[in-house]
Amino acid sequence: MRILVVSQYYPPEIGATQNRMEAFVNRLLDAGHRVTVVCEQPNHPTGIYQPGYGGTPLRRERKGRLTVYRTWVATSPRKSSVTRILFYGSFAAAAIALTAVLPSQDVVLATSPPLPGAFAAMLSARIRKTPVVLDIRDLWPAAAEVLGELSDRRLLTLFTRIEGWMYRNSMAVTATTRPFCEYIDTRSHGLSTLHLPNGGLDELVSAPERQPPACPPFRLGYVGNFGIAQGLSIVLDAAEQLAGEPFKLLLVGGGPLESDLRHEITERRLANVEIRPAVPTHEVGGLLSSCNALLIPLAKHPLLADFMPSKLYDAMAVGRPVVVAANGEAAAFVAEHGFGLAVPPEDGTALAAAVRELARDPARAARLGAAGKARAPSYARSRQADRMCKLLEAVAEPSLADGQAVDTLASGRHIRH
Repeated sequence: MRILVVSQYYPPEIGATQNRMEAFVNRLLDAGHRVTVVCEQPNHPTGIYQPGYGGTPLRRERKGRLTVYRTWVATSPRKSSVTRILFYGSFAAAAIALTAVLPSQDVVLATSPPLPGAFAAMLSARIRKTPVVLDIRDLWPAAAEVLGELSDRRLLTLFTRIEGWMYRNSMAVTATTRPFCEYIDTRSHGLSTLHLPNGGLDELVSAPERQPPACPPFRLGYVGNFGIAQGLSIVLDAAEQLAGEPFKLLLVGGGPLESDLRHEITERRLANVEIRPAVPTHEVGGLLSSCNALLIPLAKHPLLADFMPSKLYDAMAVGRPVVVAANGEAAAFVAEHGFGLAVPPEDGTALAAAVRELARDPARAARLGAAGKARAPSYARSRQADRMCKLLEAVAEPSLADGQAVDTLASGRHIRH
C-alpha cells in the first residue's frame, strides 16, 4: 500500500514525537508498504536549523520504499505567540500544498500536536477522498493554552472547532492516554478512540539490566525537554534541600527554559545540579542506566494530570526506579505497576524526601527498578507500532489486513464505517 505520514516533527530531530513516528514508519516499511513522510526541516526544539537544512524550500530524501519531504518552516529561537503561529502556520501551508500534488495514497496518518499541520493533511485528504487516521499525542489547543503557546481567545475557539471537526471526519483516531481517549469519544460522534501509548525503545526493553552506579553520590536523572509542561523548577528546589548531602541531580536535554534554568542554578549556587546537552537516541540507554533513579516531572496544572510522559516507558525498560512528580494518569500508572514513587508536582521538599528515601534503602530501589523492567515488554514501542500498522491496513484495504486484527479493531467502532 501507499501510506502518507504527516508529522511536523521527525528524525533526525530528537524527541518523543519523532521516536513514535519513526517507529510507525519503520514497521510499515517492514510490512512491505511504501511510505511518504511530510515533515519540517529539522530545527526543533532550539528553533535553529540543523547543519545542511533551512537553505531551500523543500528537500526530498529517498531510501528504498521510504520518501521523506522536508519543508522549510518559519522557525525562530525566540518563542512567542507570534513566532509559534508563524511556525505552525508555515508548516501547515507547506503540508497542504505538498500533499495536494503528491501521487494518490491509500491512507493518510496525521499526528497532532501541533494541530495545524494535521488539519492541513486532513483537508487535502478529504478533497482527494483518501481515508485519514488521526494520531493524538496531546490535546490541542488545550495544551497550547496551558503551555502559553496560544492566548488569543478567538484563535483558541477556532482551533477547538477545528479539533472537533477532525475527530468527526477521521476514519479512525488513536490517542496516547485513556483520558485523552475518553475526551475524544465525547466529540467524535460515536467513534471509539483506540488507546495507543508511546511505549519504550525496543533496544532498551531487550537489553539486559545493568547494575546501578555505586553511591555516593546518588544520582537522580532527568532526560528530555526543558519546557513549561515539565515543571523543572522542582529540581532546583530539591537541590537546595539536598545541598551538602551526597546527591547529584542531572538534567539532560534542551528547550525554551534552558537559559532560565542555567541562570537559576548560578544565582542559587547549586553545585549539585548539572545540565548536559541532549544525546542521540542510541546513547539514551547508557545515560539512563548511569543514574540511580529517574525523575518524571510535570507542571502543576489540571490538564497535565491527563498526560503520560513517554519517558516513563524508557525508565521502566532500563530497570531504574522512578520518582514521578505529577498528579493523575502518570502517578496512577506508576502505582499500578509498582516501579517508583509519586510526589506532588512542583514540590521540591517532597522530591528531596523521595530521593533520600531511595538512597537510604537500595534494596527497595532495586525492587522497584526490577518491577519496571519486568513490565516493560508489555509496553515496547514495536508492539504499539504493530497495532498502528494493522489499523492503517484495516482502514485502507481491509482485504489486505489480517482478519482477526480487523475484527478486533473494528469492534467498539475504532474504525468508522
